[in-house]
Amino acid sequence: MTAPGVGPRLLGARELVSLVVPRLGDGGLLIVSDFDGTLARIVMDPWGAAVIPEARRALRQLAGTPGVHVALLSGRTALDLASRARVGGAIYLGNHGVERGILARGGRAETMRIERDPELESYVEDAQLLADRVARDVSEPWMVVERKGPSVAFHFRAAPDLVAARDRVLEAVERADTSGRLVRFPGRRALEVRPPGAAAKRDALRLLIEELRPATTLVLGDDAADADAFMVLRELRDAAVTDGFAVAVHAHAEMPEPVAAAADVALASPAETARFLAGLARAIRAGRQAVTAPPRVTSSTAHARARASSPSSSGPSRPAT
Repeated sequence: MTAPGVGPRLLGARELVSLVVPRLGDGGLLIVSDFDGTLARIVMDPWGAAVIPEARRALRQLAGTPGVHVALLSGRTALDLASRARVGGAIYLGNHGVERGILARGGRAETMRIERDPELESYVEDAQLLADRVARDVSEPWMVVERKGPSVAFHFRAAPDLVAARDRVLEAVERADTSGRLVRFPGRRALEVRPPGAAAKRDALRLLIEELRPATTLVLGDDAADADAFMVLRELRDAAVTDGFAVAVHAHAEMPEPVAAAADVALASPAETARFLAGLARAIRAGRQAVTAPPRVTSSTAHARARASSPSSSGPSRPAT
């Protein structure tokens, strides 16, 4: 974790709007945001997370603006993400990019067509059996099991002793999955188990930018998996593929070191994220800077191509905690 005063420059929402708006122009804008800790405050119960209303309103306005694409990229499933965000016209990249869907404007989340990498279907049964066995083994009230098709996350953020809880969950996973077919990704508040080679946030962002070719890209997030996406943005920015900013959000008192190292600037909280998005929507709507529409994106099964295009995608990702 970063020490106080160390990390990217902390900006207010208005300051960041004034920094971003002059960089907009021909080629369009892509906004890619995490959910927990970025658009929603971190809460002890993962199922209690709710998008900040001002952020939802702003994202709806932005998603309906010609020349602007909005994508939500999260460790949650695409359906769960869309059900909580409820932003029509947005692209939903769930389970770190393994799942993909586009919610129609005015549409209901449960009607969204979701596509998943077909190569991962053989892991669904393994992940579900693992979820059942670990849930029986660790039947504590603080244990939350998040089933995500070919992967599963075990949350223990409400445990009185995070280190002891993590060790106990990891031991239960080792007992239940002796073959080690699924890959473990321990975090501070969760243990995620995923198929080898599954898409990560970095892969999903790279593919999205490759498809849309936006002139400007904003990536917002708060944890180590988002830091991986930040690094992709910086790489593509250095290669003149897109311009933009990696924006870290302080979801906790301290910022994880990978996030601090990879971000360009920081916002103080999810509430400040909401104010920034609202200010950006107002500035674009007021015509202070024209945005030319990028190509229209459609939902497609391009996950295998994303993995093939990223030489590091077969290595461990760092899921949100």
